[in-house]
Amino acid sequence: MGKLEETLDQGVKDGKVPHVIVAATNASGSFTYNYRTGTAQSAGGNAIEDDAVLQLASQSKLLTTIAALRVVEKGLIGLDDDVGKHLPVLAKQPIFKGFDENEKPILEERKNPITLSAGTVYDAMNSDLVKLRQNEGHVANTGVTIEARFGHAGIYEPGTSWMYSTGIDWAGRLVENLTKQTLEEFMQENLWKPMGLKNITFWPDKHPGMADRIPQLTVRGPDGKLAPHNAPTLNTGSVDCFGGHGIYATMSDYLAVQRSILANDGKLLKPETVEMMFQPQLNDEEQKALMAFMASPYGASVIGEWKPKLELNWGLGGILLMQDDDGRRKKGTLSWGGMVNPFWLIDREADLALTFGTQVLPPGDPMVSEMISAIEYDLYKQKGVKF
Repeated sequence: MGKLEETLDQGVKDGKVPHVIVAATNASGSFTYNYRTGTAQSAGGNAIEDDAVLQLASQSKLLTTIAALRVVEKGLIGLDDDVGKHLPVLAKQPIFKGFDENEKPILEERKNPITLSAGTVYDAMNSDLVKLRQNEGHVANTGVTIEARFGHAGIYEPGTSWMYSTGIDWAGRLVENLTKQTLEEFMQENLWKPMGLKNITFWPDKHPGMADRIPQLTVRGPDGKLAPHNAPTLNTGSVDCFGGHGIYATMSDYLAVQRSILANDGKLLKPETVEMMFQPQLNDEEQKALMAFMASPYGASVIGEWKPKLELNWGLGGILLMQDDDGRRKKGTLSWGGMVNPFWLIDREADLALTFGTQVLPPGDPMVSEMISAIEYDLYKQKGVKF
């Protein structure tokens, strides 16, 4: 057993994580790493297995981005087209500018087209928007359909800023409206079945035995200890395919998707489309807003450890490093994670795809991030990546 495996095993013993599944590879498959440790239930019991089906939360966004890009390749819409006519509920939303001195909402008609930027935000991340939603009779971040949960005002004109948002959920709805299929149907038919991937889905309870392979979700308490989280989750009661957070998958299937993108093998997307994924998509104003977000308290909820002032942008599917980190994540790395602390990266310069799975709340948990960093530094060293 190597140093990394000892570190991960000790992390489980110390209560830093309930379990860990790590999977990594390079484009050719000549380098692979797989390790799991911990238990599927927070109180012990059976060891976590490689076929555990994890709630991906926002790690879903990469997969939905690939689906949307496939629709662009099919010629059903252009990447820079205004999508408003295809998403009427989103298109009619005003821009919310706060409240006036009489506590009345200031709402302005949107002027800019909705393309790669929509001006949207998760309502729970904006206190004034939470208040507005309450005044309208809604509880923030609730609703079983995309329109019910995310059909609310934006907070800036598209193309003028950046905020972590519901945009990928709307992109998933766009896929559905253009193809006349559910996002699940489209993904299964066009992406996962052709690759032989059987463990990626929005609906694990509809696949025999799959729901039984979902580990217990845990939460870090004020005492620093993990306990079962039995309250409703992001997916409880959902009837729509929420492309921004609703997918479940095994880490091995998720890594297969990453490897296809890393190798640019044409199985999921055309080579020129994959190239676009790794190009910065934000203008100067948008990038400034992203950097401010990462430096704000919200940045602490981003999965993994991120060094201050590291230049970042946004690609198609994840955050994009515009410079090398130290000992990991070369310039051009695409990466993101999810609310329950999974993490992924695709580093084309280092020829490395990595995914990490666990089920822990809250997002950005420092003890989980410590484990992720240990994995990154060790695997980059194992692979002999030079910085």
